[in-house]
Amino acid sequence: MKTFALTRAWWASLLIAVPAVFCLASRTAPGAEPAPTGAQFTIKLAAVAPEGTSWSDTGLNFRKYVEEKTGGKVRVVWYLGGIMGDEPDVFLKIRLGYLQGGGFTIGGLAKMVPETQILGLPFLFRDYDEIDFVLNKLNPRFQKLFEEQGFILSGWLEAGRLYWFTQKPVETINDFKNSKFWAWKSDPINIETQQALGFQLFPAAFPKLFDALQTGPIDAIYSPLYAAAALQWYTTEKYLIDLPFSYAPAAIVMDKKFLSSLRPQFQEVIKEAWNLYLPPLKKIIRADNEKALQGFISHGMKVIKLDEETVQAIKKKTYPIYQEQADKLYPTWLLTGVLSALNEYRRTP
Repeated sequence: MKTFALTRAWWASLLIAVPAVFCLASRTAPGAEPAPTGAQFTIKLAAVAPEGTSWSDTGLNFRKYVEEKTGGKVRVVWYLGGIMGDEPDVFLKIRLGYLQGGGFTIGGLAKMVPETQILGLPFLFRDYDEIDFVLNKLNPRFQKLFEEQGFILSGWLEAGRLYWFTQKPVETINDFKNSKFWAWKSDPINIETQQALGFQLFPAAFPKLFDALQTGPIDAIYSPLYAAAALQWYTTEKYLIDLPFSYAPAAIVMDKKFLSSLRPQFQEVIKEAWNLYLPPLKKIIRADNEKALQGFISHGMKVIKLDEETVQAIKKKTYPIYQEQADKLYPTWLLTGVLSALNEYRRTP
């Protein structure tokens, strides 16, 4: 077991932009004020990201850009902090026309386009460079898949790489089995991953997880680092396992039918705004994840580094998921495409 300690200044610098408690964030809906008299269209968007995070800041920058460039003819309303429910709930509200889009992680993306779940396969990517290469290579295919379902993939962002957090120390696979892990029913790939390792799983909706961690029965989670900070999940956990086992993609998705109903010049402004603000967000989130790690350590969380034998045993138990879920959660042709893109990248000098 390995532990580290850094200064508390890192923690303060990270949390200055994060709400004091997740419950307060979930009750706010920045931008939800009535549309001004001059507005001809209102775009209602939702996300589980709380107010005050880099994700929500980008959304609000998008709002400002669109409203200014359209002279107030297009109004943007954001519902943040899960106020519209879990991501599958937001998906349903888009289908019903109550919302026109939002920011989604894998839970919502999988409802729209199940094929996106392939990006969360365990130990698929070694680093962010591989992730960027594969997403860029396969983006036209994903865009087509979204359009076939009636959505526009406005752009990729991300939550980050996934880590396990526990209240009990773990050094072996058997130690993991003594913890009671969160199971997000909207994320089948990670359920399969944890089942393959023999974890005890307990379901909870995304917005309800914080309460479940405080009151039980859940005492262990998986999460990107910054998300665990922004959503206050870190406050219940004592240990972070230093093994990024998966990737959590995210994206801005909008209703195709609604966008098509807008004037062409308004559609172009919306596209310009996302192209302007989404690409830099990835770098910001990756930096936020690093700050979050240092903040956890300063807060007293212990980082456990598993020995190589345990790491290899975990990988061996999870690799069969790739083929087992082919033609169930994603088509074989897409798995072939992703693995081919990875091999291409790894062969490049």
